[in-house]
Amino acid sequence: MEEDDDDEDEADFGGSLESDQDQDLTITPPGLRTKRRASAGAMVIQRALRGHLRKMSGVFNSLMTPEKRAIRRVLELSRDKGSYFGCLVQDYLSFLQEGGGSQAWQCHASGLELLQTLRQFITQMKSYLRQSSELEPPIESLIPEDQIDYVLEKAMHKIVLKPLKGVVGVALQEFQVRSGAWQELKENLSLAKVRQPQEMGVTDALPPDPVAIEKIRHKFHTMCKLYSPEKKVTMLLRVCKLIYTIMEDNSGRLYGADDFLPMLTYVLAQCDMPQLDNEILYMMELLDPSLLNGEGGYYLTSAYGAMSLIRNFQEEQAARVLSSETRNTLHQWHRRRTTQRTAPSVDDFQNYLRVALQELDSGCTAKTLQVQPYATTEEVCQICAYKFKVPDPEDYALFLLTEGSSQQLAPDTYPQKIKAELHSRPQAAPFHFVFRRDMYFYGILFYHCMFFSLLNVRSGHVCQ
Repeated sequence: MEEDDDDEDEADFGGSLESDQDQDLTITPPGLRTKRRASAGAMVIQRALRGHLRKMSGVFNSLMTPEKRAIRRVLELSRDKGSYFGCLVQDYLSFLQEGGGSQAWQCHASGLELLQTLRQFITQMKSYLRQSSELEPPIESLIPEDQIDYVLEKAMHKIVLKPLKGVVGVALQEFQVRSGAWQELKENLSLAKVRQPQEMGVTDALPPDPVAIEKIRHKFHTMCKLYSPEKKVTMLLRVCKLIYTIMEDNSGRLYGADDFLPMLTYVLAQCDMPQLDNEILYMMELLDPSLLNGEGGYYLTSAYGAMSLIRNFQEEQAARVLSSETRNTLHQWHRRRTTQRTAPSVDDFQNYLRVALQELDSGCTAKTLQVQPYATTEEVCQICAYKFKVPDPEDYALFLLTEGSSQQLAPDTYPQKIKAELHSRPQAAPFHFVFRRDMYFYGILFYHCMFFSLLNVRSGHVCQ
């Protein structure tokens, strides 16, 4: 069997968004610089080289495909905290990454709910980009209309799923561990692994040999490293087609779906990778709904069915067919994921608010809070008091600070609506929401100077 080439580049694996950014080109390597002033001749050479490198960079940019240019523009906008889109994205990422990622499982009831929330956010941001005028030049001027959704989906994977890959992975396993499902799955995998193929429902087909099983396990490990659900499904397709090829080569005849499911169950048991259960859930909930009706959707549901047989191994004793409960779950899942959603409103995007706690003795601490669109200032103050653990919340209030003014917000106002209005202005100025004591005697000017200096020094930035 010929080894499939893994065409995933480094950017397809989880990591920081920073790896997508262009790196500055420097002439002299760090560590080799000297304190001597460069000679006039050296300066001329350096300027010439820099100019040459700039021209080369311009040539490379011009050679980028329209799809890559569009994705790059969306990535740039997502990092621009002066834009409404960038602020929404950075608020959401900060919220889930807070506390080393503990927010991801503390604020959701299950792994399924976490993944559904992620999928909803991606869908909402795609809809916003298509309705908004923030993206310049307009995406329809870069790529054909029928490719816009695909390109925006790919961009959102890089923007959201890539930096959150580690956080989501830890959260999904945490849910399983806390519920006891992780230990039960490991035990059932151990039981299934020692069964013969016939006991797993395999009839006349010969299973993959140990060398092929190791090759399949390697492909699964590669799949686990990817953050894109679409590319994970592509890797799953390779595995499934490899299993089909082995079955047909060993017997010389074709096999159908009823023969494939028991063999896939046997192979998954031999691979003994409990993490595949969460990988399958990740793909099922985050894959673009438009891709669920094709080949990928078929093999994905097959993988879910196989893992379901293993999860319930002690109860079903490796039955050849799925239980009625599993079939019903798959039917409900497919109907839910492929149902067309109405376009979300702007209210759907306003679920997070960045607020800084300011104390005279300890400086500034900023947190991204989950705040509903129509939450009042009074309700936001209650959230702040709880999150910042202030002992005397009645002495605190929420302020809107700009570089020219400070305004205490009335209890019945709506901070999210204020944020949206400020971002909608043609030339939006920097602003911050601050939770602090209601004290004015030390002077507004002094307070501003201290706040902005502490903010820059201690936190580096605050997303509005």
